[in-house]
This record gives sequence, structure tokens and C-alpha cells, in this order.
Amino acid sequence: MNRSSRLFIVPLAVFSVLAALTAGVFAQDPSPGNIMAEANLLYERGEYAEAAQQYEALIGLGYLDAAVYYNLGNTYLESGDLGRAILNYLRAQELSPRDPDIIANLDLARSRSVDQLQAESDSLVASVSDFGRRWATAGEFGLAALLLWAVVGLAVGALILRPVMRRSAILRSGAAGAFVLMLVSMVVLLSMLYANPYDNTGVVTARTVEVLSGPGTQYREEFALHSGAQVRLVDSRHGWLQVALPGGELQGWLPSHTIEAVGRDGSG
Repeated sequence: MNRSSRLFIVPLAVFSVLAALTAGVFAQDPSPGNIMAEANLLYERGEYAEAAQQYEALIGLGYLDAAVYYNLGNTYLESGDLGRAILNYLRAQELSPRDPDIIANLDLARSRSVDQLQAESDSLVASVSDFGRRWATAGEFGLAALLLWAVVGLAVGALILRPVMRRSAILRSGAAGAFVLMLVSMVVLLSMLYANPYDNTGVVTARTVEVLSGPGTQYREEFALHSGAQVRLVDSRHGWLQVALPGGELQGWLPSHTIEAVGRDGSG
């Protein structure tokens, strides 16, 4: 069984229970549990387009959950829509960066893309941000920094209020270590907030699109991109988006309907 077929075992159980408990109460207004259960059944029957509609409906209701995006990515992967598969795997990865199934299926989808583009960090801040995102979310780093700040505060308070504690090498070393870790956590957190790659990343959803030298069909073609190509969003103008390939050396314009931003509030 390949990873792409290993779907929502936990989400299916949870949402199925919710669906059973609420079926009678919300018979006229399908609950999120009902929608999720129906989407799962449609996927298992191989009705991928219908399943995708249900997952999209769930997201439209505000359920921006890693499992939902992952399941939606799987429906698009199975139906051969690499662009939307990669797009939704990236959205799932932003919410759950350590999930091995998300990572594996994202790598699988990328391996099938025609354009094998390797993302590059163009600054030290972006490199630190990328490093942090491999391990945790910004919220988790924020929580870690807060807890370490509390540890440092307690240790410093003990050293000030209890002079006898100053003789404890373990306490002094622990306070110093917690302080260093707190600083590291805050640096990584600020880098992640400042250089969020999901804010300016777009994924080509058209099968093939010509990238032009300007925002209009009268401009010359620079190069072509294919479904699943991951690019950096640079600018927008009258229904056109300017994109840059990794490294920033190749840039051009393409119609906004051929690409979608990973960030839910982005253009595309």
C-alpha cells in the first residue's frame, strides 16, 4: 500500500463518531463530521472529484486543519492534478511540519512534476526560517520561548532571593543554558514570522502555462511552467502575477488563474 492511499484513519474515526452523534440534530444542515465522512467514503470509492468538492467545502467552512488539507492533496494526487496536490500538501505541512505522511506525499508529488525546481533561501533570515519550519510551527517556537523565559525568571529570582543558591553550579549552568535556548528560540521565531515562505509561494495549477516578459498577451514568451511548479510571487497587476524561479534569475508574468498562492489570503 503506497502512502498516498493511507488516508485519514484517525480523522475518519473521529469525524465518523461526530457524524453519528449529530446526524439526527443537523439532518437539514450537514455537520463537519458528516462532510468529512462523506468525503472519505467518496475517496474510498474512487470518486476523487466529488471527494475533493467535499473537502473544499469543509475548508470553506473554516476548518483549516492539516488532516483536511492532506486528504484533499491525496484526492488531487490520485486524480493526477499535481499542482493542486502539491498546493494542499504545502498547506498541510505549514500546519503540521513533522508529519511523515505529509512529507512523503509532498516529495512523491514533486517527483512527478515536470519542472524539478529546488527552492533556495536567498538570505540568512530565510535560511533560519526554513530550518525552524522543518522542526516546528511558529506557535510551538513561541511557546518554547515563553516557557524558557519563565525558567530563566525563576532561576534568576532564586539566585537573587536565596544567596545560598549562588553556590549551586547546577542552578547557574541551568539558568545560563535556558537563557541561551530562549534567545535561540526567539531568533528562530522572529525569522519565521519575518520570512514566511508560505506568504509569497505560488504553485502552478494549469497543466502548462507560458511565462511572458510582461503582464499581457502582447509580451514575448520567456519560458514555460507546468503543473506543480513552485515559484515565488513577486508582484500582481490587472489579473497577472509576476513570478520568480528559485534563485531569482528567471522572472516573468503569467495569468493569475493559472497559479494559486499557498497562503490562503494570498493572490491567485
